[in-house]
Amino acid sequence: MNKFITFNEIAEKVGCGIDTVRRHVRKLELEIVKNKTPSSSGALVNCLSRDDSEILINALEKRGTASSNESESSIKRFGSFYLLQLVPEALPNRFKIGYTDNLEQRLNEHRTSAPTSKLIKNWDCKRSWDYAAMDSITREGCELVLNEVFEGDVNGFIDRGDRFFLNMPSQNTEVQLSKHSPVYIEKHEIGDL
Repeated sequence: MNKFITFNEIAEKVGCGIDTVRRHVRKLELEIVKNKTPSSSGALVNCLSRDDSEILINALEKRGTASSNESESSIKRFGSFYLLQLVPEALPNRFKIGYTDNLEQRLNEHRTSAPTSKLIKNWDCKRSWDYAAMDSITREGCELVLNEVFEGDVNGFIDRGDRFFLNMPSQNTEVQLSKHSPVYIEKHEIGDL
């Protein structure tokens, strides 16, 4: 039995994103261990001890029951979906793609292990679109290396990303309320007072 649990394994178990795991690890001041695991194919990955992973899982599950796993505002809030060239000088066709609530912070985190990494493109993205964007952008013309790391032609990634996000609403898109909506009625009743 492995004595370390990867961040990805924790995220899968709880049903949240890897960014949520990272944030809560920092918030709870848990000790991050870099370790090779069977699921990481020999690469060093962020892990927690079994004890610390239980603390984190309990905290994440409590948060989930209190807020239905993602709060309404978290689901509606926009972050960034990014395309990052990991090691441009050695592997120009290897890219990390993913969602983050804080792009600058996430890029800095990547640069601790890949200092020459280069942001190629990012798009405004809701958390709830994360998996659909990933599936759309990687549906053809690329190969999976591990987790969210793929190899392929940069223009293919950009083109598929542009096409996906072109069909999605922008941050300024507002859904019109039906006059039969309780929210519509409530707003107008307050306005009449």
